[in-house]
Amino acid sequence: MGEVSCNQNGRAIINAKRWALGVSYYPQLDSYRTYVINHEVGHSLNHPHAACPGPGQKAPIMQQQTLGLQGCTPWPFPVAS
Repeated sequence: MGEVSCNQNGRAIINAKRWALGVSYYPQLDSYRTYVINHEVGHSLNHPHAACPGPGQKAPIMQQQTLGLQGCTPWPFPVAS
């Protein structure tokens, strides 16, 4: 089974394993689920992936937080840039 969710043809495809288990470094499962939905909706709006802006900063919603935080803190919500 794969490890990530995706967006295909404007539809968010949420990975069942991640939905059920989340990732170990996300504080709460409901926060992780919020992140996944927001991230995939971002793709449907044509937003590309983003990088961690710096250690200790909130991870951008378009960062692939499922694959790691690269020094950022988990953050499930979009923020204005």
